[in-house]
Amino acid sequence: QKTDYKRWLAFWNEEKRRCIEGYTADNGIEITGYHYFYLNYCPIDRAVDEVLDDGTIVSKRENDFPSFYDGDYIYFGIIQYARKVNKHLNLLKARRKGYSYKNAALMVRNYYMIKRSKNFVLAGDSKYLEGSDAILSKSWEFMSHNDEHCAWKQPRLKDKMSWKKSGYKKKINGQEVDKGMMSQISGISLKNNPDAVRGAAGELVLWEESGKFPELLDAWQIAMPLVKQGAKTLGIMISFGTGGTEGADFSSAEALFEKPDVYD
Repeated sequence: QKTDYKRWLAFWNEEKRRCIEGYTADNGIEITGYHYFYLNYCPIDRAVDEVLDDGTIVSKRENDFPSFYDGDYIYFGIIQYARKVNKHLNLLKARRKGYSYKNAALMVRNYYMIKRSKNFVLAGDSKYLEGSDAILSKSWEFMSHNDEHCAWKQPRLKDKMSWKKSGYKKKINGQEVDKGMMSQISGISLKNNPDAVRGAAGELVLWEESGKFPELLDAWQIAMPLVKQGAKTLGIMISFGTGGTEGADFSSAEALFEKPDVYD
């Protein structure tokens, strides 16, 4: 039993190291810790083809781990690079490319791996945060999988639809004290109120549906000092969204894209 426990502990310590520091395969390919966590601990709904007995190919959805794609390798790599050079990211993308899954994985990885980390997702409307196919819902699905199968499970001090915080209460000298990882994921709607961003100072700040986010630019400029200390950036902000939706205000996402130096 002691030997089995040592193997179990060594396995999970190594997995945690890979999720933080990254992994180098036998062929020399290096991936980041974010990418490793996404590939191994974040099952997603994905389309697969099934060949029937008569040779007909039928497409269906199944919940399984992500495949390795060049685009994902580049995306997770550029996040790590941006963090090193104290910059943020603005991503303009096509629809249905899985970025809600990838960005949910970023937050969940930090939640389990970085003590006291604060991870926020901001949107111009709460429907982009909490719907059945929204980024927070995907985050909670990943957390359920990790809580069921992984050694880094923790109880929760907060367990709401828009806010989860890890940790537990311990009585010390007659007082209940918060203990544990105390990392958190929180969603904030900034609809008609860009000043609401002032509470979102964290390791990771995601801006959801930037192509439909008229207050994005004002809120972004308020948030920039919150993730900096002098010349150093203490966290990374990632704006992501799709342009071209009729009637949407794309001007903020366009400004971030056209003037990257102004907005870091």
